[in-house]
Amino acid sequence: MKILLISCGDVATEAGLRFLAAGHQVTAWRRNGGKLPPSFTGHSVDLLEPEAWPKIDPETDIVLLTPVPATRDVDGYDRGYLRVARRLVETLVTSCPGLQRLIYVSSSAVTGGTEGQWANESSPLAPTRPTSQILAETELLLADSGLPLTILRASGIYGPGRTRLIDLVRNGTARLPRTSHWTNRIHRDDLAAAIVHVAALGNRAESLYIATDSEPAQLADVYRFLAEELEEKSPEIEAESHASRRSADRRLNNARLLASGFIPRFPSYREGYKSILAGDSTRHE
Repeated sequence: MKILLISCGDVATEAGLRFLAAGHQVTAWRRNGGKLPPSFTGHSVDLLEPEAWPKIDPETDIVLLTPVPATRDVDGYDRGYLRVARRLVETLVTSCPGLQRLIYVSSSAVTGGTEGQWANESSPLAPTRPTSQILAETELLLADSGLPLTILRASGIYGPGRTRLIDLVRNGTARLPRTSHWTNRIHRDDLAAAIVHVAALGNRAESLYIATDSEPAQLADVYRFLAEELEEKSPEIEAESHASRRSADRRLNNARLLASGFIPRFPSYREGYKSILAGDSTRHE
């Protein structure tokens, strides 16, 4: 198959290397094409300047869209997600009549749920922040495009180079929440593997999968585990509750992705963080 990776950062690069290993042809766009692996057909592309986009090969089979915000405010999300997606749809509709699948990596930030409720693909969109509202609008735009689409709604991505919780435990600034704080995550390698898996499903692929590991975890349990692995003192309980500032207190269900035949290498945070601490893989800058 011919694969096009648009906004090819860490996750997409890992997926691209896996596509290559499976014998597929990989073309990739990113702002600095010089950072792409030499085995990719790479292009330096500013997605915010669609008039300058390279022509897309009409025989492209799979397009992977993993956008990033132009800036961290609402306008930056609008430009980096919604406007890019709108122009991409226009381009693919006219340029790729044989497209097998557009895979879009979204975020579980568009999903509602509080007080430990379970959420899955049937849960309604319920973004709570202006930026996540843009992500929801991007999903709806792509879903209405008529293109063969699969959305991978990813939970918190961790992995090589994504060590915020590890760093907080190491430097002694981690604090155990006073109230329930369910967290959901997926290792970078498992998200990349899920992308390749969905592409291989062909017409059997669903339009939406929750991309997360198999064990939602209380943040306090994750902190305690990391402290033990790092041989550090267990974090103290926070002085006052910051529950109102945290992301939704929900648990994400990955049953649909597992039912499709996907087997995660890191079914919980324990396997994933042990791999990170062992230095098993590297981040693609």
